[in-house]
Amino acid sequence: MAATVTAVVVGAAAWLQSTFNGQLPFFGTPQAANIAAQLGPLLSSSASVFTLGSSDFEEATARWQPWQSPSIDLVVKVATEADIEHTIRVANEHGKPFLAVSGGHGGTKGLSYVQDGLSIWMRGMTSVEVAEDGRSATVGGGILSGELAEAFSKAGKQNVVGACYCTGAVAPMLGGGHGWLQGRYGLMADNLISARLTLANATTITISETSHPDLFWAARGAGQNYGIVSSFEYKIYDKTPENEKWTYEVLTFRHHQLEDVYRVADTMIGGKDRIQPVDLIHFTLWMRNPEVDTMNRVILFYLIYQGSSIPTKYTQPLHDLYPISATPPTTTDLLGVSDAVLVGKESPFCAHSDTLALQRWPLSLASYEPISALRQTFDKLESLPPPYDNSAIILEAYSLHGVQAVPDESTAFADRGGNMLVSPFIMYPFGDRAVDVQGEEYGKELRDILVNASGRPLNAYVNYASGSESQEELYGHEAWRLEKLRRLKREYDPENKFGYYVGIET
Repeated sequence: MAATVTAVVVGAAAWLQSTFNGQLPFFGTPQAANIAAQLGPLLSSSASVFTLGSSDFEEATARWQPWQSPSIDLVVKVATEADIEHTIRVANEHGKPFLAVSGGHGGTKGLSYVQDGLSIWMRGMTSVEVAEDGRSATVGGGILSGELAEAFSKAGKQNVVGACYCTGAVAPMLGGGHGWLQGRYGLMADNLISARLTLANATTITISETSHPDLFWAARGAGQNYGIVSSFEYKIYDKTPENEKWTYEVLTFRHHQLEDVYRVADTMIGGKDRIQPVDLIHFTLWMRNPEVDTMNRVILFYLIYQGSSIPTKYTQPLHDLYPISATPPTTTDLLGVSDAVLVGKESPFCAHSDTLALQRWPLSLASYEPISALRQTFDKLESLPPPYDNSAIILEAYSLHGVQAVPDESTAFADRGGNMLVSPFIMYPFGDRAVDVQGEEYGKELRDILVNASGRPLNAYVNYASGSESQEELYGHEAWRLEKLRRLKREYDPENKFGYYVGIET
């Protein structure tokens, strides 16, 4: 017996020595220490545990912005599906909340309910394996959106991924997954073939059209509520000389040109009576640029087209408005488009910060009309006082061809009719709760001006959600959708272990 105890102690000590590079860690809490010690012998040789005071903890817990961020005192960098299972099981035994994290870009109120939590850091699972027939790829659950686009490109393939390089690829997919290529191929969720999903009870199942099809339906639009994706099988398509090139122009307009700009833009993006161009995307920012205008925000209008040039029927009407400046047409690849709109690998939107808060208050619009509401929103944005005076609004108008080719009822994603994602970004120095609360009020006001004028109820993109939205606003206004999601939640996650990111309320 003594020999057995000695062997266990020696083994645990050896694991601690190897895992923490010879330095004894500061575990933060006794619970974290107990969990780390218990997990040690169970994890794969490629897994790691990071605790408060360890050298990698800061990197593993860094977030895009600090508003409503979780409190983490233990990180498990998983490398295998079994690592995820062991980590969930041990966390459950200790009553410890946990989150799966890849890019650290989630920003919604529920995340702050995680206190002294465990982060299941997925960045050890980033493989991409293309199938022999070249029609699909199996992807690790910790890969970033930009990394996935790069891997596809190197293999001569492409498909829709999140536009922002540094977000995790899985989280956007589980919430629907808008992206540059959705006009051709649909949402990310529409291209999911199957996934390995680890449930709250620490077991892993395959979900697909033929295996747990109800859960597969839910995973495509509300998937963060049901488990952790360790890997997924995804459709891919050939790159060709015709489809691999992208061209963009950047036109800058003054604030007083807003009405003219969006009257022209509204003739391009589709809508109820117009066919949406499959190749055309608008991406606009209302933002400060003191080099151009020291007093007012400007309208930065990106005209993006899949092809080696942009047809003049799209460019000329905007040039006829006499922008302050217009860049020459630039031809690039898919990742170059992300770089251009400031969401590339080295862009400001990929930088982590613990001092600059950024709240998002998203909505969906079918049209730029009524343009009077855009003006009212712009003027409200202009009126925000310090410390909110650097806030901005982003309008993303992607093609809907591929999105609307998929039946509404076939996935949990509930907003296939919105031509535009509009996102007020409330930005300010972080650190004062009263400033947070006032910022939330400003975000709601900006959002509600547009929603109230649109004639349609609020539909908030799950991946941008602030956490203030109703269940219907997140997951669909048809009663049957929430009934189905709630039934599945009760079945697969009755204790709401996966309830921190705009969770389904049962």
